[in-house]
Amino acid sequence: MRWICIWAGALVALPPNAWAGEPESAPKFTDLSKFVTALVVKQLPKQVEDASGWGQVTEIPNNLPLMGLRKTMKVADRLEAPHGAWRRFKGQVENPDKNFKLTILDFKGLDEKTSRIVMTVDVTVMCHGEWQQWQKGLLLVGADATADVNFTAAMVCDVGTSFNFKKFPPELNIEPRITEMKLDLVDFKLRGGPILKKDRGKALTNDFKDVLRGIVKASEPAVHAFANHALAEAVRDGKGAISASAILKALPAGK
Repeated sequence: MRWICIWAGALVALPPNAWAGEPESAPKFTDLSKFVTALVVKQLPKQVEDASGWGQVTEIPNNLPLMGLRKTMKVADRLEAPHGAWRRFKGQVENPDKNFKLTILDFKGLDEKTSRIVMTVDVTVMCHGEWQQWQKGLLLVGADATADVNFTAAMVCDVGTSFNFKKFPPELNIEPRITEMKLDLVDFKLRGGPILKKDRGKALTNDFKDVLRGIVKASEPAVHAFANHALAEAVRDGKGAISASAILKALPAGK
């Protein structure tokens, strides 16, 4: 789920090396976490879609039984038909104030120009999923459902910082880079009850959960690279400059 990581990757409003020292406990970063959360929420997309598992086909002979019931298409000199499990999902964060939580666990200076931030993101996404099982053009079963899906993202972000003193108040310029990332599917709750009843419904629900969990884990490397690219582009476009005074107000007392 790229967009979840990009939201977390928007943690570009990070303290410079001037506040280096021993790591603080998470509660001391409450104001800073709220400040960064507000920045991230502004970037949340209205809706995202994953249709990468939709539309698989296979070549079939033209003399199969029940040809009149099969969905087929002519491709060059051969027949193709839908085959296998088709899955697609759409999602959005409803009521971000309630369903999106970002927590800064730690920050410390690595050297004179670099700070390290450790953070977690907990987000609940309204996800609509559609599933169809095809067998060489025959639709065996199909279902769709809406669920609330809870994800977490754990990240480490190293940030190079410098001040632009040509502006007043001084502007904090940043060069963020996500160095570590882990995504997990925490929970999955269907709206309106099970898709199908009894054992068949449980099996289909578990199938949706397994598919989502697989998508999340398999996407980690791509999300990592994509988030870093997006952050670099944001900084290049001038969107990565944050007011130093705004950061100072959000920092724990004494920093």
